[in-house]
Amino acid sequence: MPRRCMLILNPKAGKGKVKSALLSLVEGFFSMDYIVTCFPTAYKCHATELILEYGKEYDLIACSGGDGTLNEVISGMMMIEKRLPLAYIPSGTVNDFANTLHLTSNVSKAMEKFKNEERFDCDICSFNQSYFTYVAAFGAFTEVSYHTPQATKNTLGRMAYFLEGFKQLTKITTYHMRITAPDLIIEDDFVFGAITNARSVAGFQTVNTKNAKLDDGEFEVLLIRMPQNPLDLQIIISALLKQEINEKFMEFFTASSLSIESDPDACWTLDGEEGGNPEQIQITIKNKAITFLV
Repeated sequence: MPRRCMLILNPKAGKGKVKSALLSLVEGFFSMDYIVTCFPTAYKCHATELILEYGKEYDLIACSGGDGTLNEVISGMMMIEKRLPLAYIPSGTVNDFANTLHLTSNVSKAMEKFKNEERFDCDICSFNQSYFTYVAAFGAFTEVSYHTPQATKNTLGRMAYFLEGFKQLTKITTYHMRITAPDLIIEDDFVFGAITNARSVAGFQTVNTKNAKLDDGEFEVLLIRMPQNPLDLQIIISALLKQEINEKFMEFFTASSLSIESDPDACWTLDGEEGGNPEQIQITIKNKAITFLV
């Protein structure tokens, strides 16, 4: 009996190339004995709503879009009892999570790999009542991804993020945080913080995460203190470029859970999308929560 595949597409992701690849996607999953139903997203969080309403009726969830689309799909999958495998074909501008898992954006190559049905059980992180796949962050430049217009992303690609980032250079501020992990407590003023479950963020390899694993039940935490002068800033930038930890300006550790008392002015992003500005935050990792076809 044919299995059923729910295919969720973001027609605006990247340069809209997924629309031209739709027939190839349907044919590919059909060749794997799946009957495919296609659901294009029309607004923010639409993918999550679709999963919650229809997800239980299917045997496989497939999605094509950027990191934001993937976040919405996984958020929906984490809220239903039926644990389904997920096939992800990245079609966004940067595709950080796909880069970490070495997932190809070439539809033909992706479908050939999916046919092997090799699976990877991936950790997913919860952020209060929400979820993130690869990063939760606050501070300098974290608003770049959702303040950059989609049309600019489509036209300029990764350069669009650089241009938007330059606009924020004059707006860097500090945020007071108290962060409690199982083995330590840190309280200080920071200009940036990131909790990651990936090897790259914004297309760049993150500090000390070259050997990060996505199924070990731990995430990586990086916190950067405020530079006091241009020389301090240069030292921080140099360390980031070399992917090194400067202990004077940075805190880096791994954990499976965090409790954060956050500055109310700190706006968080989850996988590059707006995450609000909660003052009390609980972050935990759900070990091997989502099974990817890889």
